[in-house]
Amino acid sequence: MPPVFLARYNKNMIYEITANLIALIHFAFLAFVVFGAFLGRASRFWRYLHLSCMLYGVFVEVFYWYCPLTYLEQRLREKAGWGTYSEPFIAHYLNRLIYLDVPQWSLILAAAIVLGVNLSLYLHWSRPQKHSST
Repeated sequence: MPPVFLARYNKNMIYEITANLIALIHFAFLAFVVFGAFLGRASRFWRYLHLSCMLYGVFVEVFYWYCPLTYLEQRLREKAGWGTYSEPFIAHYLNRLIYLDVPQWSLILAAAIVLGVNLSLYLHWSRPQKHSST
């Protein structure tokens, strides 16, 4: 039987690794929201999934909902002994990555831009292509 301190360390490490995995999944979700139109161009399944995720992401920012992935990551970090952060996931990690104070309105603006660009791509790709006759 391992000493108690090793069992506690391993337990905390599992929480920390899981929290990091959740953060990675969260980043992947955000990348899919931003760039998913390129998958959606080729497949109806990806298109509908992407549009749904984009809509959810916009609602999270506009209505300041608390994302369940943020909650899960925070809870796991707390159990690992790391504590939590008070701002939304995007603001927390953007602040840490680019060292800027990112207010909520800028996240809403970014969400609107991402939504607009992606919807524009879908509209552009859905138009029939004009073939020039030679």
